[in-house]
Amino acid sequence: MSSSHYVFDIDDDGFQSAVLDRSHEVPVVVDFWAAWCGPCRTLSPLLEAAIDARGGEVLLAKVDVDANPGLARSFRVQGIPQVVAIRDGKVVGSFTGAVPRTQVDAFLDGIVPSEADHAVARARALSGTDAEVELRRALELEPAHREAAIGLAGLIVDDDPDQALELVRLHRPDPAAEAIITRVELARTGHGDIDSLRAKVNNGGVDGDALLQLGRALAARGEHGEAMDRLIAAVELGGDTREPAREQLVALFGVLGDNDERVQAARPRLARALF
Repeated sequence: MSSSHYVFDIDDDGFQSAVLDRSHEVPVVVDFWAAWCGPCRTLSPLLEAAIDARGGEVLLAKVDVDANPGLARSFRVQGIPQVVAIRDGKVVGSFTGAVPRTQVDAFLDGIVPSEADHAVARARALSGTDAEVELRRALELEPAHREAAIGLAGLIVDDDPDQALELVRLHRPDPAAEAIITRVELARTGHGDIDSLRAKVNNGGVDGDALLQLGRALAARGEHGEAMDRLIAAVELGGDTREPAREQLVALFGVLGDNDERVQAARPRLARALF
């Protein structure tokens, strides 16, 4: 057992809370090892030292594969040491075998939040100009940062639609980016705003393109439940917008995540609409 505050042994019983749930707060690296494994003994001190050096930015959970074969099977461990990185409840990286410290550090660099990530996190707790300042700082640090670009575009889209379009163009076909683009297009083409488009659909002027545009625009405003309803209706209607609506839904599922209750409810509805 390591004496580090950031390294701990874990088994099947505690894995959900200590690793998967905790990974929504801080990335957790899982080291699958065994006492008889020579490469494991080589990697372990390097990995623990690298984790310690980051002062809590990332945690290390050690899983003895002999004592926890179920966990090893669930992660398809076929060779050890196997190292898996988990963030927000999902696997975001892995490697197998004893590697040098430089490679360990590079691996951790790819999973710990960057300064730009921290700026975006601060922006989520702010609004208006204060949030905009943090998002612009994030983009100065990482010009291709998806969340910063889309978040900033959402803040400025009404006042500066051209800049909003430029910010999200790099991230197409991300559904949030497409939603910003649709929002600008609605304003420019005179089709009306979301309220008038919703009124058109509700009053019987139903066509796949209107449903698709409304679904994207609703997603831009964060009204994801109704956005899914409209997009599923477009799929059910068929025609040329059936496939774009399906793609938009699948992309939106990916952004919200499988644990989102709206996604869990919408998936079977989409399956019924398709088949």
